[in-house]
Amino acid sequence: MTLARVGQGTQTTLQARIRSDQIAWLHAGQSIACDAYLGMMEQIRVLLNQTLYLGLDNYESHFSFYPPGASYSKHVDRFHNDDARTISIVIYLNDHWQTDEGGALRLYPLDCPTQDISPIACRMVVFLSAEMLHEVLPATRDRMSLTGWFRRRANA
Repeated sequence: MTLARVGQGTQTTLQARIRSDQIAWLHAGQSIACDAYLGMMEQIRVLLNQTLYLGLDNYESHFSFYPPGASYSKHVDRFHNDDARTISIVIYLNDHWQTDEGGALRLYPLDCPTQDISPIACRMVVFLSAEMLHEVLPATRDRMSLTGWFRRRANA
């Protein structure tokens, strides 16, 4: 696990006031479970392309770990100079989560009230990477998820 950074490419920096989680990028061949997860995401990518014509080219993902008190300030998942990230997916891994433990994903839909989604195990959240402003609120216990992005070829 490494401390998560903000930014892109060689311009990444540690910014604990913005983001204080730890991540581990997932790659084919790491484990049977990882390969099964990436295989399922590939099936979803193909289905999205067949039904919604999104032109999704690949999927990138990491395991996210938020220790108690960690958070991630408001942001969108698409970089300013790179439009490749198209669909964001978060899958929660937290057994027996209670709402009063915090850690919600707070969504800021355009022209709608905010919505908090508790990080309950097996819950999956899907949204447009460039359009959904969101943040991760602090929790009182460890919070874990698989976070990923279906990507198109970049037009930057």
